[in-house]
Amino acid sequence: MAQPRLAQAEPAARLLERAESRWALIRDALRNPEGWDDLDWQGEVAELGALYTLLGRIRPATPEEEERMGRLLREIRELALEFGFNPPFRGA
Repeated sequence: MAQPRLAQAEPAARLLERAESRWALIRDALRNPEGWDDLDWQGEVAELGALYTLLGRIRPATPEEEERMGRLLREIRELALEFGFNPPFRGA
């Protein structure tokens, strides 16, 4: 039986794109709750935990990826703290 690929086998660039895409939806839900159905809004905000897990898997391989990752972490941390969430990572 074949072994599953390791989670880190996915390139950092692809993981970063996924994280940025997820964050765009979560950020929109947090900033514009009136534009969302209650269940959809709750679902998006609940995705913060999955986003944190995804961010923990990213190992930037280039200076550009490091910069994008740092910017993303800072933005998430700032908005999460504004809403009283405690992100499990320090701001970059």
